[in-house]
Amino acid sequence: MKNNRKQFLKQLSAGVFFSAIPSWAAASKSLSESVDEKDFEKNVNPEDEKYWNKIARKYYPVADDYINLENGYFGVQAKPVLDAFLHHTKLVNTQLAKFTRKEYPGIAAEIKRQLALFLGVSHEEIIITRNATEALNIAIQGYPFQPGDEVLLSQLDYFSMIETFYMLERRGRIKVNSLELPLQPQSEDEIVEAYKKAITPKTKLILLTQVSNINGLIVPVAKIAAMAKQTGIDIICDSAHALGQVPFQLADLGADFVGMNLHKWIGNPLGAGVLYVRKERIPSMNALFGDTSAPGNSINKLGHIGTTSMAVTMTIPDSIAFHQMMGIENISRRMHYLKSIWLNELARHPMVEIVSPAQENLSCAIASFRVKNRKSTEIADELWKKYQILTVARTLGENGCIRVTPSLYTKTDDINRLNEAIKQLAGANGR
Repeated sequence: MKNNRKQFLKQLSAGVFFSAIPSWAAASKSLSESVDEKDFEKNVNPEDEKYWNKIARKYYPVADDYINLENGYFGVQAKPVLDAFLHHTKLVNTQLAKFTRKEYPGIAAEIKRQLALFLGVSHEEIIITRNATEALNIAIQGYPFQPGDEVLLSQLDYFSMIETFYMLERRGRIKVNSLELPLQPQSEDEIVEAYKKAITPKTKLILLTQVSNINGLIVPVAKIAAMAKQTGIDIICDSAHALGQVPFQLADLGADFVGMNLHKWIGNPLGAGVLYVRKERIPSMNALFGDTSAPGNSINKLGHIGTTSMAVTMTIPDSIAFHQMMGIENISRRMHYLKSIWLNELARHPMVEIVSPAQENLSCAIASFRVKNRKSTEIADELWKKYQILTVARTLGENGCIRVTPSLYTKTDDINRLNEAIKQLAGANGR
C-alpha cells in the first residue's frame, strides 16, 4: 500500500477523520502523543541492530521468558495501538447502547472509508470481517459456480480454504483439482508455468495464496492472474499473510476477490479481516449469511455477520497509522534479513532440509525447515521444552515442516539461539 505514513498520522492526530466525535479524538490524540516521529526513518538498514532494538524496547514490550518465533499466528500490537484498543474497549463498555446505537454506525462507516483509502480501492468494494478465513469463505461459497466448473488449488494453500472447496465438491457444486508447487522455485516464471500446466478446459477458478502460511512462498499473483484471465479463469486470492508483510498494491494483483487479515502483519487486535470484491462482480455474488435488505449490487449484502467487536474495528485506523509509520519497505527488508540469518546458516547443515526459497522476491518473513529422519512435531516440541523457543509444525509431505516466523521485536540473538538449538537437535546423524 502507498506509504503516505506521515500524512496519515498527522490526519489521525489532528482528529480529521473523527473530529465530530470527542471520544475518538481523545484516542487519536493519545496515539499521536505516544509516537515520536523521530524514532522512524526511511530506508533503515535491516542489519542496524541498535535501531531495531530501540524500536522493540519502546514499542513492543512483549514477554521475555521465551523466544516467540511463531508470529505467523497473529501479530503483536504496538504499544500505542494497544493503548488505543484499551481506550476503545473502555469506551464501549461504559457508554454501552447509547454509543453503539447513536455514534458507532458513523464511526464504522468512516473506518471503512479510511481502510479502503489505505488499500487503494473503493469503500464500496470492501467489507470488514472477523478474519481472512471468514472473508474467503464468503467469496468461495458466494461465487456463482455453474455445473461442471473446476477449481485449481495447491498443497501450499491454507487448509481451511482447501477444506471449503472440498466441502463444495462433496455437495456436487464443483470439481477440485490440485497441483504440487515446487517448494524452492528458482523464479516466478517457474511458478506461473506450474499453474499453467495444471489448468484444464473446465477450470473456472484458481485459488492463489499470495504468501503461503506453510513455507512462506510468495506467489506472483499478478502474473498468474494475467495468464488465467486470457481464458476467462477467475482468481480468488488469499492475502492473509501478504497484507502488511510485503509491498503490493491491491489493484495490481488482477484478482477480483481478495481476503486479507488485519491482525497479522498490520498489528490490529485479533478479530479483523477484509474482503475485497471488484465492484462489477458484486451483483453475481450470493450471500453466505442471510440478508434480503441490502441491494443486490451492494457489497453490504455479503457482510451481515451479526455483532462483532466494535473496539477491534475502532482500532483499525490506529494500527494502520502505526504500520505506516514503520513503513512497509522497512518491515519487509527487516523480516527478510532475520529469515536469511537462520535459513542460510542451516542450509549448510547436512541433516537439515530447507523447504522455502531464499530469494527476497519469493519469500519474506516466513520460512520452514525439516530435520532429516525426524518428525517435525517432535522437533518443534523439543525446541519449546528444551530451549523455550516457540515455533510450529505444519503439514507438508510425510514428515511435515517447522515454520519459523520472526517479528519486528525479534533480535538477531534470538535467531542465533534458534540456529544453535536446531544444530544440537539435528546432530550429525539426525538423532
